[in-house]
Amino acid sequence: MNLRKGTIQDELDQFVELFTEGLSIHKVSASAFCQARQKLNPRAMMTLSDHLVATFQAHFALRRWRGRRLLAVDGSTVRLPATPEVIAAFGSPPKGSHIPLGRLSVLYDVLNTVVVEADLVSTEVGERVLAGEHLAATRADDLVLYDRGYPAFWLFALHALEQRDFCMRVSVAFSNEVEAFVASGAASAVVPFTPGEEARRQCAVYGLPTAPVVVRLVRVTLKSGETEVLATSLLDETAFPTHLFKDLYHLRWGIEEQYKRAKCRVEIENFSGRTARSVRQDFYAKIFAMNLTAILVWVAQAIADRLYAARRHAYRVNFANALSKMKHIGARLLMGLGGQELLTTLVLAMAASVEAVRPDRSAPRKMKPAKIQGYHPNYKRCR
Repeated sequence: MNLRKGTIQDELDQFVELFTEGLSIHKVSASAFCQARQKLNPRAMMTLSDHLVATFQAHFALRRWRGRRLLAVDGSTVRLPATPEVIAAFGSPPKGSHIPLGRLSVLYDVLNTVVVEADLVSTEVGERVLAGEHLAATRADDLVLYDRGYPAFWLFALHALEQRDFCMRVSVAFSNEVEAFVASGAASAVVPFTPGEEARRQCAVYGLPTAPVVVRLVRVTLKSGETEVLATSLLDETAFPTHLFKDLYHLRWGIEEQYKRAKCRVEIENFSGRTARSVRQDFYAKIFAMNLTAILVWVAQAIADRLYAARRHAYRVNFANALSKMKHIGARLLMGLGGQELLTTLVLAMAASVEAVRPDRSAPRKMKPAKIQGYHPNYKRCR
């Protein structure tokens, strides 16, 4: 949770110096640390993160979309250490590579930038299955966004059973119902979806009903002229007009930014150990660190909004700089050092590090061929 990127020994030395004000010559060895960490349940860090997010949501006036907490689900893969234990826990490397991968799935509050739930499992577990499991962490007032890799009849049925609202992008060839809707030229239509043979089999596997599910289809036309189709459980045209959905679905992009932070800023694939336990410890600890940073940035943004209200552009707190300021902060807070004074100083420093938000700026997405490489544990960076 201290956002470790260097060697274990150097990080331990910094840690001891921090809590002894540089006066102690006592050293904690990397070996002692590696032995001690085997006693720590990786889920302890995620439980701490759950408590942090729950407290944040209970005591702050969170940003909402038309009264709904707006969540997004997305999955990715994470490069893991190539050791027999990790391969046994997460699965063999993909064909043509020697680097094993883990399946990462995140349930993310896109308006308040906190991770509500995260899982790191074997790549044998599908993204849709993990999405279904995330529903246990949702509430009745949530709206969940999905990209076009998720739609399936059984997932529609699960949302209906759990009484959870959703908005998913579907391909124009997803089903006969979607193709008929596209051909009709309508902007919006409420359509009953009937399961086919394969969908019925999947519902049987998950113990779900196979009765038709009523879904609203919404047509979205992009600037390029391309047509997208969204499937949603929000059926009421009066309460949720069709014109809202283009901007609504665009808000899902927040989870893509979260993955960029996790992989590029926090280096979530840069593990401090070579066992399955240490991989999970590092993963959940960094999720906690990102959530703590996000909550502090949330407060800093409220201050920045008032400070720069008279300027031409809106200003946004620089999250990368905020992460840089978090070194040693989580540890000091857990040790009871600094307290309110430390938090106040930190939040004000974040509020002063801002960048202008210029609307309608875009750049083409550069898609490069996948190149699976791994970090090299023997050559960790220095400070």
